[in-house]
Amino acid sequence: MNPNPKREIIQEIDDGIIYLRKIVKQDAYFLLNSLKDKQLTKYMVLRPLKSLKDIKNLIKKHLDYWEHHLQFNYIIEIEKEHIKESIGLVNLWNINWTHKRAEIGIWIIPSYWRKRYGRKALDLIKIVGFNHLKFNRLEAHVIIKNKRSVNFFMNCGFKKECVLQKYLNLRGLYYDTILLRILKSEL
Repeated sequence: MNPNPKREIIQEIDDGIIYLRKIVKQDAYFLLNSLKDKQLTKYMVLRPLKSLKDIKNLIKKHLDYWEHHLQFNYIIEIEKEHIKESIGLVNLWNINWTHKRAEIGIWIIPSYWRKRYGRKALDLIKIVGFNHLKFNRLEAHVIIKNKRSVNFFMNCGFKKECVLQKYLNLRGLYYDTILLRILKSEL
């Protein structure tokens, strides 16, 4: 059921440099290999995924969320010598269709940090969220200690709204979190 016929659920989008496409079962090995990186997962709330079976179950869950319009997960790709290479994931999740808002999550494998791919992927997911899905507000909840992510979102036009005390539980410890947001009217 499409929550609103005027919304357009798109499976892929690109700007000629960055490609976002709907996650598929064949992404299991990319996710398994990427999510082993402790530098990448240090501040992720994602439960430990230690096996291919865990990853396949996660993808199955993501595809089910997609079908029910609860969450949209996109693999981030770049093209190298006419071959697309997966470098990360960006998603719209915790969607509230009534209030026209969603949260954004993004990660890029560390070897591609500081190359502006994350910014380009975020620009594309904003197009998906605001232009295609007709959201009014996009949010990111980032652990304060994760200064790299806080700065990343702020450099991409997000504004700090507040600090949520002891908001996220990460491996048994509670962390203060910054709520960052961008509104459609701010683009």
